[in-house]
Amino acid sequence: MNSDHPLPSSWEIMFAIRETLGAVELQKIFSRGQTQLNRYCMAPHFADAQRNPLDRLQVLTEQLEAAGEHELALAAINFILEPLTARATAQNLPTPDKDTLEEECLDDFPELTTLDALIAKQSHPRDVIQQAERVKNEVDETIVKYLEHWNKHNPPLMFPPKA
Repeated sequence: MNSDHPLPSSWEIMFAIRETLGAVELQKIFSRGQTQLNRYCMAPHFADAQRNPLDRLQVLTEQLEAAGEHELALAAINFILEPLTARATAQNLPTPDKDTLEEECLDDFPELTTLDALIAKQSHPRDVIQQAERVKNEVDETIVKYLEHWNKHNPPLMFPPKA
């Protein structure tokens, strides 16, 4: 995919995938015939166009999020990203869920202890990585709370701090 010309829609991405991997390879991956694959690569205004696998994954993710299953949605997306050695993370800073900085600090330990226990049990790396993300989220909550505390008593800082 040429980074000079982003492909914003799913059907354009599917078209580029078909051009890159070839129709035969996509038939093997999706167990669908050439006609169906062509429908996945059509603009929605065509009568034969059909929702492609990318659209379906987006709907699945949206429904999981609407059902309050944010972590499950992230787990599914992160499973897809594994071959890229990439991970999806929240784009916004977490909101601290404790009233005081001290409580936020204490809130970090159970998640870290769980992470250490998963490692000691030699759990699947996906489980360990998912727990590590929970730890990071808890630590980020603590940092946000600390910055709130800091900014009350010192010149304000931005988060994340600029290097």
